[in-house]
Amino acid sequence: MCGSSGGVLAMTQWISDVVGPGYAQSIQVESILYEGRSAFQHIQVAISPMFGRMLILDHAVQTTEVDEFIYHEMLAHPALVSHPHPRRVLVIGGGDGGTLEEVLKHAVEHVTLVEIDRDVVEVSRALLPSICGRAFDDGRVRLLIDDGIAFVRRTHEKFDVILVDSTDPKGPGVALFSEAFYAACGRVLTDEGMVVAQSGSYIFQRGLTKLVREHLRSLFPLAMTYWAAIPAYPGVLWSFTCGSKRHDPRALPPEQIAGRLKSVSTRYYQPHMHPMAFTLPPLIDG
Repeated sequence: MCGSSGGVLAMTQWISDVVGPGYAQSIQVESILYEGRSAFQHIQVAISPMFGRMLILDHAVQTTEVDEFIYHEMLAHPALVSHPHPRRVLVIGGGDGGTLEEVLKHAVEHVTLVEIDRDVVEVSRALLPSICGRAFDDGRVRLLIDDGIAFVRRTHEKFDVILVDSTDPKGPGVALFSEAFYAACGRVLTDEGMVVAQSGSYIFQRGLTKLVREHLRSLFPLAMTYWAAIPAYPGVLWSFTCGSKRHDPRALPPEQIAGRLKSVSTRYYQPHMHPMAFTLPPLIDG
């Protein structure tokens, strides 16, 4: 772990997360618990009176104690309940461990998490333990500090579900939005495999959302965007896009979702919300 985390730097200021031309969202910050630069990005853990502890990478809020469960549940569960037998899961990015924790709620046999920045994992485990819990200690987990793009290009393993828990397309996250990357993901998926990627604000990053969907539509028989309301993210309304070789999450009946979630504890994602998430406003072609 690099940087300084020995004491709390008290302050009262606002940080602005610029999401697109002409728009930013500001959040009040009371103190900085950690600040440092890794080999890849600027890392901060700050305390907000509204969102609690927050992980900030290159001045963009990645996750917060108060609403992290919304993002992580919605990235993980729609695909994991739609795939009939998700045994092997690959998480690319997600060094805070929140997505990993949600995946482990299912009866999966093995989860590989590939995170390029070791410092993100170490800082998150030390200062944001409520987000990752004990996920990294689970015997089903393999943590690789590696480039996720390089990993999917060279591996001979197969996965049932791939979850791309990336930052916005800047810094180390840029290539995770490319068609070549999604094609490499398709290669390592099983014949029933599914990939899900966060695809930005569908209001203020409409171009990004459309780009991800077009890439996945060119590579998978089924591709669709869905949404969730995540207060800490600019614009609140956030999108995820799924590419699937066989199974359509939109065709899943609520009773089947309820059955799959019987032993899975969630706070946001519920059976009746699943079809609602795939119902998008007219400004987005779902």
